Amino acid sequence: MVRWCGACSILVAAALLAFYPIFFVIFRLSVFSTVPTDDYAPYLLWVLGEPGGGFPLSPYCYRILSMAAAAPFYYVLPPLDLTNVPKSLPPSWIRATAALSALAYVSMVGSMVTMAALAVCKCGLSLGDGVLAGILLLLLTFYTQVTAIDPLAVLVVTLAVFLIDRTWAFAAVILLSVGINEKIALVLATWLSVRWLFVREDRVHLALPWLCSLAAVGLYLTIVLVLRFPGHEYQLNPYGFLGTAVDNLRAYSSARGMLLNALPALVLAAIGGFGHAVRSSVCPRPMFRATDLLTIPAMLAVALIFTQQFQAGRLAMHAAPLFVLPFIAGLPALRASEA
Repeated sequence: MVRWCGACSILVAAALLAFYPIFFVIFRLSVFSTVPTDDYAPYLLWVLGEPGGGFPLSPYCYRILSMAAAAPFYYVLPPLDLTNVPKSLPPSWIRATAALSALAYVSMVGSMVTMAALAVCKCGLSLGDGVLAGILLLLLTFYTQVTAIDPLAVLVVTLAVFLIDRTWAFAAVILLSVGINEKIALVLATWLSVRWLFVREDRVHLALPWLCSLAAVGLYLTIVLVLRFPGHEYQLNPYGFLGTAVDNLRAYSSARGMLLNALPALVLAAIGGFGHAVRSSVCPRPMFRATDLLTIPAMLAVALIFTQQFQAGRLAMHAAPLFVLPFIAGLPALRASEA
């Protein structure tokens, strides 16, 4: 463990240096509004009491711990001048956007390192395979909304998977995630429910994590129902679920819907399917099973009811930490079969 901690520190430093251009890519995409994104900059400014702040609609307002995570970057980062930035953009908004971009970048590096640690410490893979797994997770994260707080959610999902055998640590992470991003608890509750339903031998050692994840989802719903901040009211109206699903299916059939909804799910299913098809012996008591693939259609079904139009693919991609290691662990078996 001591040797891994030293390697982990080196890996963090190397990743931050090697991948720092990603920060500027995210920052420029956000500042110039190149891609559709949820703008959290006014929310961050509201939390910090800075000019230009504003309290957001539901469900964004419930993700206040994500803003707390971005806050230090607002004060630490120096002013960053970008070429051709419109003069109309307030400096405080640009600074808040830089802070959120830094949070996304650091979260992506953190996800890489956590995935590498999971590969080495929990699954007995080599450090090289761990680094490869981290890079694959980094690439898959780009299917999410990297210009917002999705990378932080992917990091927390990865950390929760790493802590799955440490009940109290897992419980702390999953309960805190309610204030970070509700998709974290939703992904983990869906995954562990699939395990509970279909893998009898996993029910004993996954019972407490499963209950914790369900409790986190229940806590989030309770907060939403009690506070009832305005925004996305259709998510709380069961009578409108069918209409939402029908509207989403129409959007999914478009070219944009296929690209943003179907393609990420297919990529995730292909990666996970390959990993389990080669039947690698990764993990003595498997942390990852073929039944985990059912998490993907389950997340798509959730997106069909609770999101609008083009969110299904990025929602499903929050489950990427479940499928990266089986894929990486299966590569040696593929090479051996070819030899």
